[in-house]
Amino acid sequence: MPDREEINASWRLILGELETDLARLKSGEVLDDGGRIASADWSPPTIVGPLPDEYAHAVRALIEQQREAIEVLDEARRKTGEHLAAVKAAEPARGQQPAYLDVEG
Repeated sequence: MPDREEINASWRLILGELETDLARLKSGEVLDDGGRIASADWSPPTIVGPLPDEYAHAVRALIEQQREAIEVLDEARRKTGEHLAAVKAAEPARGQQPAYLDVEG
């Protein structure tokens, strides 16, 4: 069984990574060079022991901030869907008609 300091160090690392990911999400820096969400390759950390009592408040605050971020993302997704629907509704049905307009001739 790991000692108290190992458990604390493990939880500090885990919480630090989650807080960093959340800060990046809020700042808009969530995409990597390939356009993917940078945390897409994230895997659950190895927890070496129970959450120490002194981190309970930080975990509750982090969970609340994540909930708020989810609400913001859901609203952005909803608005994007509305915009996409409006664009699709405005597109003319071209069929076999030319897609370009000759403005020079």
